[in-house]
Amino acid sequence: MKTALLILGLLVGLLVLLALVTYGVGAFLPADHIAVGERVIAAPIEAVAARIREVENQPEWRHGVKSIEIVQRAPEELRYREIGANGTILFRFREEERDRRFESTIADDALPFGGRWLITLDPANGGTRVRIREEGLVRPPIFRALSRFVFGPHATLARYLADLESVAAGK
Repeated sequence: MKTALLILGLLVGLLVLLALVTYGVGAFLPADHIAVGERVIAAPIEAVAARIREVENQPEWRHGVKSIEIVQRAPEELRYREIGANGTILFRFREEERDRRFESTIADDALPFGGRWLITLDPANGGTRVRIREEGLVRPPIFRALSRFVFGPHATLARYLADLESVAAGK
């Protein structure tokens, strides 16, 4: 019994030490980051733009998105809630240039993270070059360290590009 308690105490101590080190490392990392990714998708620009624009259909093709609730639809801006693997997130979405440039912003400052994604589409070799610039914010130091060293700052945009390529190209 004493051996089991000793092992348990050591494990708890190691976990606490790991959390403290992770917090300490994260405290020295900047809260903001920029990540950029791109992919050429074998589909016409109009088809790719339609997939991006029609946010209510994202649960059909994006991993981790369970549902989308449209909050407000206005001529210049769409507000919607994404319910998925990261919880419920309120977004503001704008199409800045028809079939060419989109902006999606997390519109909830109470979350431990935030950010803005700029998506640009250009013709490329009979398909569409999709470029995403993520301007992210991770507030808690522990999450900053995990984002930087475990998940990577490109994880979200890489998953989005892979999902978009899969559905837009009909794979």
